Amino acid sequence: MGKTAKIKPKVVLFCGGRGTRMWPISKVGHPKQFGPILGEKSFFRQTVDRVLKGFSAKDVFVSTGQDFKQVVKDQAPEIKEKNIILEPEMRDTLGAVALAAAKVKFHYPDSVMIILWGADHLVKKEKRFIKALKKAAQLAVENEVVVHIDMKPTYPSVHNGWIKIGKKIKEEAGFEVFQFIKQVEKPDLATAKKFFKSGDYLIHSGYMVCRPDLLLKKYQQHAPDCHRRIEKIFKAMGTSKYQQVLEGEYPQIEKTSVDFGLFEKLKPGSQWELPVDIGWVDLGTWGLIYHGLPKDKNGNVILGQAELLETKDCLIFSRDKKTIGAIGLKEMIIVDTPKGLLVCSLKNAPKVKQLYKNLYEK
Repeated sequence: MGKTAKIKPKVVLFCGGRGTRMWPISKVGHPKQFGPILGEKSFFRQTVDRVLKGFSAKDVFVSTGQDFKQVVKDQAPEIKEKNIILEPEMRDTLGAVALAAAKVKFHYPDSVMIILWGADHLVKKEKRFIKALKKAAQLAVENEVVVHIDMKPTYPSVHNGWIKIGKKIKEEAGFEVFQFIKQVEKPDLATAKKFFKSGDYLIHSGYMVCRPDLLLKKYQQHAPDCHRRIEKIFKAMGTSKYQQVLEGEYPQIEKTSVDFGLFEKLKPGSQWELPVDIGWVDLGTWGLIYHGLPKDKNGNVILGQAELLETKDCLIFSRDKKTIGAIGLKEMIIVDTPKGLLVCSLKNAPKVKQLYKNLYEK
């Protein structure tokens, strides 16, 4: 029996963020991933539908916050309750990924984990997406590496991480595999322009595949304090003490991203890159939505109803059949919902996160 026959992929959808960069769609208790923005279905439900085209519901996990358990159950009833991984407190993605790896390892110790930050992504080429995930799972198992699935940039984004790739390692089944050289999180505009021009960088989607036991070993090496706490939680899984240990240990994990806390520390050769065109668009900020969606002849993205005069390069979003009127605007964002009204320049879109904190985290 070959190695490929032993591959048992488990997909983990991460949707625990508060959506701070997309107020007023997001607010406390109802982040953007659980509300409809494009179409009638939420980003989360669209992601579940996409994944189920290639994987069984029993092989799909959801990682989210304790407060969102019921909405996950309501929107994805086919996901088993044991497959819902609940953070007792938000500690960013370093803790969330470690907890998910421990949970998957506990239930399926010989599996490979497919990590998807799919709560606010658009994927237009779904068949190619599923094929890429399965190929990455095969490569991860057979070569003892973390395999990232990332995309060629279409503009110099300051909202995403960038991955520098090296030489091509090989090509299999129509997929090229490259060396992973380094990761740079959310560079400034000058640096992003340099990366974009060089052609040596990919946009970091957050899609990656690794065996959970191997991933936890990397935590042990490079994020030892987090690993110690997750190990205590792992040992309590399946016992009556699990919730108590989880609530005692998890809130003490460093609040940082898995990119800064782990992946930027990994040695060369331990990660591979699988660049693939899946029609991927990150919709996690108003700025990303503007850059990622089709525009009219004046460079405007209009979601909802609007009447525009002498207005160029703007994002206009309206809800509840309201009509937004705009005259003489350039490079602006206008978002009107029952929860609030946002007006800002495109260049200041990253500051929406601070606005959210001012509103809800005083």
